[in-house]
Amino acid sequence: MVHGLEKINNIIAAEEEALMSLSREIHSHPELGDQEFYAVQILCDYLAAKGFAVEKEIAGQKTAFIARRRGGAGEGGLHIAFCAEYDALPEIGHACGHNLIAGASVAAAVALAGTDPGVPFTVSVIGTPNEEGRGGKIDLIRAGVFEGVDLAMMFHPDYISCVDYPSLACRTFSFTFHGENAHASGNPWDGRNALDAVILTFNGINALRQQLRDDVRIHGIITDGGQAINVIPDRAAAEFCIRSMDNRYLGEVVEKVLNCARGASLATGTGLSIAETEYPYDAMLTNRVLGQIFWDSLKEVSEEEWNERKEEVGAGSTDMGNVSLVVPSIQPLVAITDREVAVHTAEFARLCGTPQAYKVMLEVGKAMALAGYKVLRNPALLERIKEEFVKRTGSVRQRE
Repeated sequence: MVHGLEKINNIIAAEEEALMSLSREIHSHPELGDQEFYAVQILCDYLAAKGFAVEKEIAGQKTAFIARRRGGAGEGGLHIAFCAEYDALPEIGHACGHNLIAGASVAAAVALAGTDPGVPFTVSVIGTPNEEGRGGKIDLIRAGVFEGVDLAMMFHPDYISCVDYPSLACRTFSFTFHGENAHASGNPWDGRNALDAVILTFNGINALRQQLRDDVRIHGIITDGGQAINVIPDRAAAEFCIRSMDNRYLGEVVEKVLNCARGASLATGTGLSIAETEYPYDAMLTNRVLGQIFWDSLKEVSEEEWNERKEEVGAGSTDMGNVSLVVPSIQPLVAITDREVAVHTAEFARLCGTPQAYKVMLEVGKAMALAGYKVLRNPALLERIKEEFVKRTGSVRQRE
């Protein structure tokens, strides 16, 4: 194992400036989801130069890619994938640290590909666009990109460190109410107010919250509230995001929220159209065996004294949750600061371009590579990972 760790350290030390430059460039050129052309170009150019076979525009997505490299002698063996994200947020840029995610995954892949665990294997970087909006990994799953992948890894920067990241399953709905115009002062009794239906939907959901579990999050906006204050609106619309840590319980909550909208429609005499996004996010199902291997590896490659802090409720949702139901996966949170700075803020965006953040990025890259190396060297670890995956995903699907 010492040989593998030394090799990983040596490779990343030799590539340190190039890897940090990739991350800095992505950070300084933020691109919104499905528009990440610059990030994809520089990542793919670098990986191609390191001997990876690069395929762009996969699964019908212009900014998705897969870069593969064979390792060891012979054919077959495990396929270990590292997922790269690189989309930014509107106005505040890389406030979710996707520049660091991309850098760490590329570092891990290059380092692992250069080791010799004594068995054949394939290592890939899977470039996954638009995590912040549409959920590009969902299209990749549907297109079969993760078929044949044995393990999938990535990390997420944060102000805490937590291996078993408790993300929330997420479904998004739009409600459009159809009423009838009337003069708001002259003959309001002839109208059917679609905006009233939207407001009643919000009130119904607010009353519902008292009877929901603590991990549930429901948040919405009015997307159409009418056009003039002196006209009863004949059309109004709202959009809601509904989240829970439990994929099954989320379904129950969704039905209750839909009933709030249906009740508002009935109470106001308006029609109702309901549309759901095609990209629901599943809750993250961290593979705990692989997660522990990563955590132990992080302590081996770093001089930091890492302390894990487990959160009871996940703050957000990720399409890596969808991946975790088809491939044994991890997405640990790893702190890039010792201050409590929330993601999706301008301050966190600034932190994602600091020397400390790049240092953590490289250490995580080493740890993910070492975790992969350990699994390649020890078939018993792979069996434990697969046993847990089958048991836990089977349990989730039975509940659903």
